[in-house]
Amino acid sequence: MLKLITLASLLCFTPALHAQTKPAQHFPIRYHDPIPRHTWMIPVQKDVKLEVLDWGGTGRPVVLLAGLGDTAHVFDSFAPILAKRYHVYGITRRGYGKSSHPKTGYGVARLSKDVLAVIHVLHLKKPVLVGHSIAGEELSVVRRK
Repeated sequence: MLKLITLASLLCFTPALHAQTKPAQHFPIRYHDPIPRHTWMIPVQKDVKLEVLDWGGTGRPVVLLAGLGDTAHVFDSFAPILAKRYHVYGITRRGYGKSSHPKTGYGVARLSKDVLAVIHVLHLKKPVLVGHSIAGEELSVVRRK
């Protein structure tokens, strides 16, 4: 019982102690992203651009599509491994991350056209399309075209 009271007391006083500390001076943070990649903003429709990551590599192109709620950055640790054998790209679908957030165009038909537009702009020949979760629905429509 004593341990519980001590813990409760500590939890009650911690916010008060934190509030009394002076905030640190703000200096510009120089952040270096350790993942080697190039970022493109590729137009897929009037006023709509998608963030496309290019992790480089040689060989057949591989295009990665994230699941719902994620950006192409979800593949940052996985893509460099693939880039040892393939040229790897990742597409952040509209409405997420740095891609445009238009009011419309979120149906599977439009999203699959976005994927095809990126492939066309990058001049990719016979890319391997890899989708996680909901991206499989987009890829199913792309496959039929």
